[in-house]
Amino acid sequence: MDDRRKRPGAAKTAVRAVWLGILAVAAFAGLDESGLQKTILPGVPLEFSFRALAPGEAILVKPLADPSIRRIDLRFRTQKRQVEFDGESRTILLGIDLSARAQAYFLEFTIERRDGSRESFFRKLSVGPREFPSTRLTVAPGMAKAPPEEAERIEREAALVASVLSVVSPEWLGTGPFTTPLPEGEPFPNFGQRRLYNNDVASVHSGVDISAPAGTPARAANSGRVVLAANLYYSGNTVIIDHGLGVFTYYGHFSKILVKRGQPVKKGEVIAEVGSTGRSTGPHLHWSVRVLDSRVDPFSLAALPLE
Repeated sequence: MDDRRKRPGAAKTAVRAVWLGILAVAAFAGLDESGLQKTILPGVPLEFSFRALAPGEAILVKPLADPSIRRIDLRFRTQKRQVEFDGESRTILLGIDLSARAQAYFLEFTIERRDGSRESFFRKLSVGPREFPSTRLTVAPGMAKAPPEEAERIEREAALVASVLSVVSPEWLGTGPFTTPLPEGEPFPNFGQRRLYNNDVASVHSGVDISAPAGTPARAANSGRVVLAANLYYSGNTVIIDHGLGVFTYYGHFSKILVKRGQPVKKGEVIAEVGSTGRSTGPHLHWSVRVLDSRVDPFSLAALPLE
């Protein structure tokens, strides 16, 4: 199928939309020394790195040298990314939300070449299944099911967090790979955990919990800018850091917050102290990650070799 169109103001620029034998990504180019899977799709000068193609996983996309290409526009589910080939190569991140079904999803590529031509085509990305744990927790009645008088506060805070996470900073603010905010803490394998509170209210845990004594310093997982530092009903004393390009880290249940909204932070900088505020059964840190609109396992992001 060959669909020829003209861009407004660029009548001489040809646009070809081509279906290039839709490919299901099931076989990979191999593993690197860190155990990550890597693949390059035919006709696409991009390298994809990931722990696995499964719900809750982050994907690193790195441009490869190609002097004929100016940029590539990439769409995966609701996520849109633009890869520039001028100047320094820039890596980008995609996320597979923890709620994603095990099925094939389309990747759409639009390549803009230096001669002004454009070519669009699709590939299939096969996302496999992933089993998540489940548990039953006993908490104070007001935390299992919020009392009616807290409904307005909870709704207001949810809108605030959604607003913060919707703002995509145009530049990358991070410095190298992500690191754990509590290097000496003990992480629980509870990302994506289905939780039943007091045998009544169910929820899905969108991050990981790391246990540590109260007062333990917690550090920024990467450089960025603090976009929220406040007490929230469920996550208690909370900090959200914007790392640019739609990537955020979220930290909760602190006893004390040591940073302010708008403050730039460096990777490894102390941002707060571990506590048990909000809906919590003991001192620990809740750590979660957003890549655009996708909730991903923080350790899948930390595994990627960001430059």
